[in-house]
Amino acid sequence: MNMLTMNTTSYQNKKKPFIAEAVVAVETLAAEATDQKSCQGKQILDELFPLETGSHQEVSAYMIDYRHLVAYFKDGSHTGLRHPKHFVAYNGEKEAPCSILMRDGEGSHVEVMIGCNKGTGCVELTRIDDIQIECCSTLAQQNQPCEVAMRHWISLIKSDRKGKPAARSEDKEFTAKDGNDYNLDTSYQL
Repeated sequence: MNMLTMNTTSYQNKKKPFIAEAVVAVETLAAEATDQKSCQGKQILDELFPLETGSHQEVSAYMIDYRHLVAYFKDGSHTGLRHPKHFVAYNGEKEAPCSILMRDGEGSHVEVMIGCNKGTGCVELTRIDDIQIECCSTLAQQNQPCEVAMRHWISLIKSDRKGKPAARSEDKEFTAKDGNDYNLDTSYQL
């Protein structure tokens, strides 16, 4: 094997950062295609935070049971995450959270905002209103021993007026799975 072939092969096998991959996958869809973006977002959840059994595509409800995220299916069966430690916090009620916060193995957060299914009388699939992925940029300060990081949130489903994924910086407050506060400030010390 010559060196050129080996370098090309190792480059092709490198995994892309999940944030870039997720944004590119959803950005190719039209701004009005929220159902398609929601479906694509659920596929991303299946890759990053897989369920023990089944798929996020088939989930009819999410619930917090003690300190675990539980996904319910139309037939009444339920499952948890393959890696329960990925679930870290939520907003809303344990029986019907408005959003779920997960953290991958690298420490990046992903917020899943859950939509409401009211008025049909039927068990429906969970609607994902938005998936926001955390990305950070660091700022070096002169004469300071530590760096300051700025937290940004990139929306995978909601887009700006040009149809591009919306990005913003904001403080977020959640309830940790142990019941304590779980706050993600816009800026923090590294």
